[in-house]
Amino acid sequence: MSLKGKKWIIKDDSIETSPFEKIVSNREVFSEPELTDFLDPFLFSEMEKILEKIASAIHENERIIIFGDYDVDGITGTAILYKILSELGANVSYRIPNREKDGYGLSMKFIDEFIEKNINLIITVDCGISCFSEVKYAKEHSIDTIITDHHTIPEKSPEDAYAILHPKTENSNYPYKELTGAGVAFKLAQALIRSNFNKDQWLEKENSLVDLASMGTISDLGPLTGENRLIVKKGLKIIPETKNFGLKKIIELSGIDVNQPIDTYTIGFKIGPRINAAGRIDSPYVALSLLLQDENSDRLHALGEKLEHLNKERQNMMEKALKESRQKALSKEKTPFVIMDFSPDWHVGILGLVAGRLAEKYFRPAIMMQDFGDTLVASARSPEYFNIVEVLTELKDLLISFGGHASAAGFNLKKENYEEFYQKMQEIAEIKMKDKDLRPSLEIDCTLSTSDINFDFIDKISKLEPFGVKNSKPVFLLRNVEASDLTQVGRENKHLRFSIQTPTNKVETIAFDMGEYMEDIREHNKIDLVFHLDKSFWKNATSIKLQALDIDFSKN
Repeated sequence: MSLKGKKWIIKDDSIETSPFEKIVSNREVFSEPELTDFLDPFLFSEMEKILEKIASAIHENERIIIFGDYDVDGITGTAILYKILSELGANVSYRIPNREKDGYGLSMKFIDEFIEKNINLIITVDCGISCFSEVKYAKEHSIDTIITDHHTIPEKSPEDAYAILHPKTENSNYPYKELTGAGVAFKLAQALIRSNFNKDQWLEKENSLVDLASMGTISDLGPLTGENRLIVKKGLKIIPETKNFGLKKIIELSGIDVNQPIDTYTIGFKIGPRINAAGRIDSPYVALSLLLQDENSDRLHALGEKLEHLNKERQNMMEKALKESRQKALSKEKTPFVIMDFSPDWHVGILGLVAGRLAEKYFRPAIMMQDFGDTLVASARSPEYFNIVEVLTELKDLLISFGGHASAAGFNLKKENYEEFYQKMQEIAEIKMKDKDLRPSLEIDCTLSTSDINFDFIDKISKLEPFGVKNSKPVFLLRNVEASDLTQVGRENKHLRFSIQTPTNKVETIAFDMGEYMEDIREHNKIDLVFHLDKSFWKNATSIKLQALDIDFSKN
């Protein structure tokens, strides 16, 4: 068994095609021509109607409020629409719910606030399609709602909405269906730009917003196909020279070198988590306000430092909760079918992150809960073979509320019902999982030889970027190679660094979270190595670097 306990699946091990051809054939995204220009935003059937409404609201100086979600997708989408509507002279403001106090989406308390403040028009971002009652209530009080969203359309969608901008509605007519919330907001912004500015200004205006749209698309795990792929490609080119003061500040504080390529990893693991940190454990307005700053000011620096502090606090909270939950899981005689636990010290904003890590490590559902005394607030994550929301539906009589989809869900539970819920969840899981291979799978594009590891091959691979959902970063296998120069690195010697010999030189390899296996690897003469292949930039020098994903001991 591999060090990570994973089941290796080689997608293409034929000898007839080159490694590069195997990578391309393994990805459906390359089976269709790639977009070079954005699709016409007016292909949305309700776009003209929406623009007429917004134009009228601006002309009459009506109060417009943008209501967004508290994650990166919602925050960047809200920033996009606020920026363009402000530039057009709209009387516009924004609201974002607090994850802990308000929960997700529009609620009656916000509609009451909008009634009190004489709001005339609500424009939602990354939410709203499930808010039937709230939109109806707003309409009854003479507030129109334009919904921009991308989430699953419920059986009962808001019939009282003035208009719905959603790529998957039956009458949307939009040819690309996989836009995220920020992507839909960007399409509305595009339509506003093309209706209010000269054609020679379109590119400049769109480029000032596409960096935000790309960040939302990447962070919300939008598939990098079709228009999403184009949004991300354009955004990644613009981000190193972005004119957004807030984004510049985040880049500076996160230590990103803008002289080196910025890729989806940079957004997904360095920039996105910082923006998300505000909405997870504090106020999402910290991140949104930062992205809306229009000058290099004391406020810009204060907001940037606050966001950096929140991200570090989020990391510490997550590491502590993850360590505690792992210790509890390991203390059990047998790992349960569903890993489940609660603590008053685990903040609701990091529960999903912790559950996701546990589900990935143990390849079984994980449910983490914050203890609020009488109630437990939970986030659940699950492998693809176990539909968590279906199981929650079976147990709904024990729950206060729940929602989500197959692999991620949330719910509220009375603490007095926990034991019964725990037992029934384990019983259902045992039936569904008893014949399952509970090892996680690791998909590998193809096997390489050490002679394939060179700059020319890496440059060819780079032409397939950006990598992400539906266009995953290539994964390779080297068999029967020697790991030399082994050393533990990182805090508490958590990681491992070693070298692999190619025909021309030694290549450094980093193996995250594998420091504990150093002596095991040293004792074996040869290993089989699964890895990503990258370039490394350091002090004006470029080298090849491997990132180990898993290791097994060679049988040869």
